[in-house]
Amino acid sequence: MTRKLRSVLTADFVATRVDACLARLAHLPDFSPAGQNHFGEAFRQSWIDYLNSFGLDFDTPAYFAGRRNFPAACAHAGIPLAVWHLQHSLMLQSIVECLATSEQSADDIRLLTVHAMKLGELDTYLATASHSEARIDALQKALAEAEEKVSRLHHKTSTDQLTGLTSFSSLMEQLEQQVRKAEERRQPLCVLMADLDYFKNVNDTYGHLVGDMVLRHTAKRIRAAVRDFDIAGRFGGEEFTVILKNTDISLAQVVAERIRDEIGSTPMHVKGANISITISLGGAMMRQGETKEALLGRADTALYEAKQAGRNRVIFAAT
Repeated sequence: MTRKLRSVLTADFVATRVDACLARLAHLPDFSPAGQNHFGEAFRQSWIDYLNSFGLDFDTPAYFAGRRNFPAACAHAGIPLAVWHLQHSLMLQSIVECLATSEQSADDIRLLTVHAMKLGELDTYLATASHSEARIDALQKALAEAEEKVSRLHHKTSTDQLTGLTSFSSLMEQLEQQVRKAEERRQPLCVLMADLDYFKNVNDTYGHLVGDMVLRHTAKRIRAAVRDFDIAGRFGGEEFTVILKNTDISLAQVVAERIRDEIGSTPMHVKGANISITISLGGAMMRQGETKEALLGRADTALYEAKQAGRNRVIFAAT
């Protein structure tokens, strides 16, 4: 049946019919991508190749693969599946019309028409599956790119650009979450407020560029002193905040002293200068039913007391 069908689909017939069908589609808005110079000729040639291979070895894996490749290329080029279906229907109609006027016997024309329609149905099924898979792949890729962009934006907004620590806004959001969790689970929660001592002298002596580098070094030393699950952020200026999850006051004091020692025990080497600086810390452990604002306020008051008591020390608010 395929051999008889192929005798009707001559090269001249194929090229003529492809051009005629494409001309009928040219006015469609959705068909505009196929009319562009960079894709139009390739689209035309693909239909010629598609029709030239119509029914050849239709029961082989290669035939299935070939029938899927072209619709997938259309999907990647932005040609809607409906346009492919319309073009395919016009091509199939041309084949049926050609058979009706051929020199085949009436029985052969009937059998060949049925054969062509079955092959056309197979092509429609394969094209629909292939086009849909290509669109799904494209959408998944676009979704992955969008998620990556959102992730980058979230990281940018949640990270302090100078120090790399958690930004103030994100710090407040996370503190709100940790206060709620500690309340629900009845777990201890401590907060540290820390402020570099006499930091203005650094800016006045070495300049603000060096001052910024000192802040970056401070952030690194704070990260080195706290635990992996602690949340360290920049509260503003030379002031820092550390959220100590599931931590009681005795353990919080250990972490605070470790931060103080990490900052003050070794000078910071910046721009050829050895800059010695210390840090004062105030801490507070959350009380039952306490808000984040109240908790921060008590830690900040303890920090003020540490400053008034001579700096370079840790003071905790009363529980």
